[in-house]
Amino acid sequence: MATQDSRIKIKRSTITATVPTVPSSNDHTDGTWITTDIYKGELFFNQADGVLWSRDDNGVTCLGGSASLTIASADVLTLNTTPLTIVGAVAGYAIEVVSASVKIDFNTTAYATNTTIELINSGAGNEQVNSTKLNAPIDLIARMQPITPVDGQTQITENTDLQVSVKTGNPTAGDSDITVFVNYRLIPA
Repeated sequence: MATQDSRIKIKRSTITATVPTVPSSNDHTDGTWITTDIYKGELFFNQADGVLWSRDDNGVTCLGGSASLTIASADVLTLNTTPLTIVGAVAGYAIEVVSASVKIDFNTTAYATNTTIELINSGAGNEQVNSTKLNAPIDLIARMQPITPVDGQTQITENTDLQVSVKTGNPTAGDSDITVFVNYRLIPA
């Protein structure tokens, strides 16, 4: 096993959707490298998006990302007609949900009807995960469940946002804020 015992730093970006790149040379001092170029084994953290990248023999790989979105009760009541983006599209990649949870900060009234919350790629035929717990009458943190796609329907689509939505129609009643948490990876298109 060949190893390299050298100091490789973790590069960072504060610009949304920035992806590291493979340099045109193996020498960062030769003047050809750009700010997003990384060595094999080096890490690149996009702190604006919460995504960690590395480079291996096959190129640049997404090690994973995480995001959360707090949604006010007024916006929960319109989540079917007005989905909200939790992870923005990254050009050349598809967003795959690894795990997700929903937290309900119960106020006084539970949501009624249309209470299945989902994470779905914009324009996809099927959600990736969902939870039927939106109507909980208590403070709650619930894991969202993976969904098997319907034959012939898309589920993970490239170059699209990952959105929080409510299946079939807007909820009625309800006055609780919710927070959705997601761990994901970016798959090259």
